[in-house]
Amino acid sequence: MKKLTPLFFAKLPRPLLILALGFLIATPSQSAGTLNINPKDAPDTCNTRTAQVRVTVKNVIAGGALNIELYDDPDHFLSKKGRKRKVRIPAAAGQQTACINLDRTGTYAVAVYQDLDGDRKLKKNWNLLPLEPFGLSNNPEQSAGFPRFSDSAFTTGKLGANIVINLQQP
Repeated sequence: MKKLTPLFFAKLPRPLLILALGFLIATPSQSAGTLNINPKDAPDTCNTRTAQVRVTVKNVIAGGALNIELYDDPDHFLSKKGRKRKVRIPAAAGQQTACINLDRTGTYAVAVYQDLDGDRKLKKNWNLLPLEPFGLSNNPEQSAGFPRFSDSAFTTGKLGANIVINLQQP
C-alpha cells in the first residue's frame, strides 16, 4: 500500500483537494454525540396557564432524540401532511416532558418516537410498524394494524391538556 505524503496532496487537482479537506474537517456525525435540533423544532416553554399540550413521555432510554408530533386531521394521521407541529428534544433516560402551544382548542392526537440514531427518520419494519421506541396519546394497544386517530384522540380545554405516553420498545 502506498504511503500518502504531504506531497501527494499537493499534486491533487484543486477541486479534489478541497473535497478531501472537507472530509477531514467535516462536522461530527450524530453518532459522535452531537444532535442538531432546528429552532423551529424546539418545544415551547411549559406553562399550565397557557393553551398547550403538555406531553410527558415515559420509558425513554438515553440517546438520540425524542420526536413529538401533534396531529389534528383524522384523515392524515401519522403522515407529514396531517402533522400540525413537530418537536424534537435530546433523549435522556427516564421520563421527559415537552410542551406544544395551541392556537385553538380542539381534538388532537400525539405520536412520539425515539430516533435512536438521530437521523430524523422512524425506522419501520416490513409491515410499517416501528423498529424504534414508539408511543401514542391514550396509549392504545399496539396491534398488527395501523393506528387510528380515534384511538389516540383527546380534546383540549381552554388551557390545553396534560397527556402521558408510555414508549413501547419494539
